[in-house]
Amino acid sequence: MPSRQRGFTLIEILVAVAIVAIAMGAIIAGMARFVDNAAYLREKTIAVWVAHDRLAELELQREWPDVGKSNGETEMAGASWKWELEVQKTGDEHLRRVDVRVLAPEAAHGKTSAAREAALVKLSAFLADSGRK
Repeated sequence: MPSRQRGFTLIEILVAVAIVAIAMGAIIAGMARFVDNAAYLREKTIAVWVAHDRLAELELQREWPDVGKSNGETEMAGASWKWELEVQKTGDEHLRRVDVRVLAPEAAHGKTSAAREAALVKLSAFLADSGRK
């Protein structure tokens, strides 16, 4: 009686390779989403720092900030960040409301129209006139 060797058939190997390929595709897609989210969170964190820096600069000024809008750019973490500032009067004559918007670095260079419109961070604060001119 001839002995028959046991092993995998070509179909079984192809099915196993297909399953591994599908699983690897899902893993790679998940890692790509993770990297995108990590980059977004890094950008958002730096934008918060830019906004806080701008508010701190206003708080340290000796002059009372004028009502109105202004904008500018600042360098942080190797990128140029565009900020927009709006100072508004409040019901109390000794307080001013300050709104700061920080846009993505692409917006500072005008690379994308959507980036120019969307702010990564919007912060509001109130400044008192105590100790100011």
